[in-house]
Amino acid sequence: MTNTPKASVPLLQLALSLEPKSIPALNALGLAFHASHDYAEACRCFEQALGIVPGRVELLRNLAHAQFGRKDWAKAQAVFAQLHVRGEKIQKDWIPHALSLHHLKRNKEAVAVLEQFLAQDPNNAEAWYALGLCVYDVQGASAAIHAYRQCITHNPKKYTAYLNLVAIAHKHSNAQMAANVARDLLKINKNYLPIYGNYGLALASLGKGREAVEAFERLIAGQPANYRCRSNLLFYSQYLEDTTARKLYELHHEWDVRHAEPLRRSWPKHRNDPSPGRRLRIGYVSPDLKFHSCAWFMMDLLAHHDRSAFEIYAYANLERADKVTDQLKANVDVWRDVDTLTETELARQIHQDRIDILIDLAGHTGRNSLITFACKPAPVQATWLGYPGTTGLRAIDYRISDPWLTPDDTPEIFSEQVYNLPRVSHCFRAPEAAEPNALPARAKSFVTFGSFNNFAKVSDTAARLWTAALNRVPTARLLLKSRYIGSAESREAILDRFRRAGADLSRIDFANGNERQDDHLNQYGQIDIALDSFPYGGMTTTCEALWMGVPVVTMLGDRTCARYGNSVLNAVGLGELVATDPEQFGEIAARLAGDLDQLAELRATLRDRMARSPLCDGPGFTRAMEAAYRDMWNRWCQTQSR
Repeated sequence: MTNTPKASVPLLQLALSLEPKSIPALNALGLAFHASHDYAEACRCFEQALGIVPGRVELLRNLAHAQFGRKDWAKAQAVFAQLHVRGEKIQKDWIPHALSLHHLKRNKEAVAVLEQFLAQDPNNAEAWYALGLCVYDVQGASAAIHAYRQCITHNPKKYTAYLNLVAIAHKHSNAQMAANVARDLLKINKNYLPIYGNYGLALASLGKGREAVEAFERLIAGQPANYRCRSNLLFYSQYLEDTTARKLYELHHEWDVRHAEPLRRSWPKHRNDPSPGRRLRIGYVSPDLKFHSCAWFMMDLLAHHDRSAFEIYAYANLERADKVTDQLKANVDVWRDVDTLTETELARQIHQDRIDILIDLAGHTGRNSLITFACKPAPVQATWLGYPGTTGLRAIDYRISDPWLTPDDTPEIFSEQVYNLPRVSHCFRAPEAAEPNALPARAKSFVTFGSFNNFAKVSDTAARLWTAALNRVPTARLLLKSRYIGSAESREAILDRFRRAGADLSRIDFANGNERQDDHLNQYGQIDIALDSFPYGGMTTTCEALWMGVPVVTMLGDRTCARYGNSVLNAVGLGELVATDPEQFGEIAARLAGDLDQLAELRATLRDRMARSPLCDGPGFTRAMEAAYRDMWNRWCQTQSR
């Protein structure tokens, strides 16, 4: 006979049938259920016993732990608090008490509990780990990093502490620390797969895109169902210069086959009223409705929507809201914070809201909701803004773009139907910023090229393009800025690309990118001409440079991410700055650098030109988007009348 807690349940139930009020039998049965992970039944037993002998400490403790196992955080915390007040807590109670508070988002109280416990048991690795979870929201990243390091000191095999430490370090612009901690863990256990996801993100930030992709591939090989890591693989594959259009499509199609298609059989029946001219409900789904580059392209669209024709819903999957969130929320009819919902729960909410057209703003970027879209909660679904290319999902009907991003002859392959607006498919809400300064080259007597794109975008091809510009203008310098510039590994990775390109490294300068937005924009005052990255170009950085009076030279590529500059520059009437081959890229940069009068005029007039261009025409852009929505809706309505 198997001697397991589950096997003892029938015997204990028999004993209770003979003596229903036996406290030892009720307690033993509760413990057996708890050991079998049947926490609901365990709670029932302990509650029944407490009904007979109220306040018995042993039963209260067992009930608290069963409620914790059941994830009934509020009830667990209340019982642990009783034990705490009575001075009856023992060692095993402190951490679940704190974690119950943590799950209730009462982190300040949780930290107090853990600090009191650690004063008694300072070498407890699990307590330091729990403190790392709780202290971040109270005291910030440094305190959390300290807690996780203490945990690792006392238990070097607490792998999740490394994992969280890597995530926090990377989030707070210390990719070098993140990579080093990941390597420390891999020395101990190279087969701990979860670390490869966070390690890959750190490597990408250090400018090591190919190594990042290899890390994601390692994790996916061991966890093929890990759809978030597979999204990371897709996103960072866009940065690789030797990734073909066919390869990118195949990678995205595989994501769809593995993670989205199994949900197709459960698509709901849409009962939306198929009237072509009625008021439509538009839903926007995004994790970036906050101080984020995507927000600058959403503001005017939300502000100018015709509320008589469209009712606007926002589904915000935010880690933390901010002042930009408040600005966006003010222009939305129904705002839903959905960070606590699973993706299928979110799909149910959207379906219950009877959304007519659902817009994905994230693609395969972080905290995306593509599984929600795979559930097809709305009859018409489209992707726009946040991702450069196809999502791969057959559940998404359209990709909103423009002819400069996605021309008819593009080799790029899409699972969605490309819907090109007859104008630029983005609208930039220019930030408040000081007026552009005088041309730096006048004071310095040399031209400064620059790029403020993140280092993940600096490929070998980009290094060759920028080196060609430097070689054509022998007195020029190149300024590169990144928030990860403090890392020696990051700088060396970038400089190695320029070595291979034959650049004079003494002409390359670095600037730290960890400043506030106004300081960031003011740093454009140090450069005369911006050079776009390739094959993943800059969208926000290109717009920011132009707003600060700095012309941008870009090169046309064969996919969306390599055509952002083409779309933006043509929208502001600077199509002549778009190169179609490397030779022309160098020629355009040299021509600009050789005419300081023209550069000075551009610097003085670019902001006004941009403000009057389609790129900053909020009402015009919104009318174009609304016309597209109406057309998409009418097409769906026609399928319903057949």
